[in-house]
Amino acid sequence: MHVRRALALTLAVPVLLAGCSDDPEPKPKIPETTTSSPTPTPTESETPEAESPEDFIRRWVKAGDEMQVTGETAEYSSLVDGTCKACASFVDSVKDVYGNGGSVEFAGSKVNSIKRRERKPPTFALTKTLPETVIRREKGSDPEVLPSGRTTLLVILKPKPDGWAISYYGIL
Repeated sequence: MHVRRALALTLAVPVLLAGCSDDPEPKPKIPETTTSSPTPTPTESETPEAESPEDFIRRWVKAGDEMQVTGETAEYSSLVDGTCKACASFVDSVKDVYGNGGSVEFAGSKVNSIKRRERKPPTFALTKTLPETVIRREKGSDPEVLPSGRTTLLVILKPKPDGWAISYYGIL
């Protein structure tokens, strides 16, 4: 996949929404002294709630965005299956840019929606908005400017014993 397209199709950082309220802050209650036993604390043997496919896709998007601006590929690579050719091409494109002393200016993209298309294999339509992206292929080279835009990707997941992996993505 061409570097321009691979970088333009990177997946986005999810928008984190913070809840707001006009309610005054609750006042702490002073606990009454009792003879009850203390509340047990969680142990390491308790299993955390499994990550949803949608949350995994958001994490993959964030890792792709971070990879673009840092050149660090390990986190992104850990989230993809060895069969994802587009993923491998994206990693190679980023390595090429940073390996030549280049850089990428990218503010992160916005996930607009993630909609399930198929149950098996777990398949989703991911729609995201990309900001303008500036790529310098070598240190001091003229920048290549990719305009902002919106795209929808088909994303296929592969279940793993400890969660998920991306096995395919492509433009819809």
